[in-house]
Amino acid sequence: MSRAQKRFLLLGVLLSVTPVSAATIKLRPQGAELTRLIEQALAAISTKDLPVTLDSSSGPILSIGGASGVAFNPDVSARVLGTGTDQRIEFNPNGPKPLTEAIRAELTRFIGLKAWTPEAAKLRLSGADLNGDGTIDLTDFALMMNNYGKTGSLPGDLNGDSRVDDLDLRLFGGQYKP
Repeated sequence: MSRAQKRFLLLGVLLSVTPVSAATIKLRPQGAELTRLIEQALAAISTKDLPVTLDSSSGPILSIGGASGVAFNPDVSARVLGTGTDQRIEFNPNGPKPLTEAIRAELTRFIGLKAWTPEAAKLRLSGADLNGDGTIDLTDFALMMNNYGKTGSLPGDLNGDSRVDDLDLRLFGGQYKP
């Protein structure tokens, strides 16, 4: 069987599988009020099929006000300080946007959503948009197939088991719509 025939056979499998069932966002909000606001924002993009929840065990620290000791520009709703695991997102309580809007705008950017909608969250958080272009298409399928059968932290390992295999194809198939 040729490589092209194998891909078409696997593509057929993709059309009959189930999608990812949940997503967690790693953020460390400081304080009960900010935690509540973050949870409310995530609930707005959650669906029965893909609940989006907060995991506060790691991720960027979120705070209201300038915990860094630097005053906010009055035209700024939020700012990001640091990089990687040392990242801190501070929200301006007196900024130009209401706090709930500032949170949604900054989380949209942080998560990489095109809009703060359940549809955009499902597309982005399913893991199947391997090239990050906002669509799950044959380009993503090709990326997955280039890593099919390989091990390690690779594009296409949707279930996080360090292998790109049939389980990942099933997860991809739950999101792919021809």
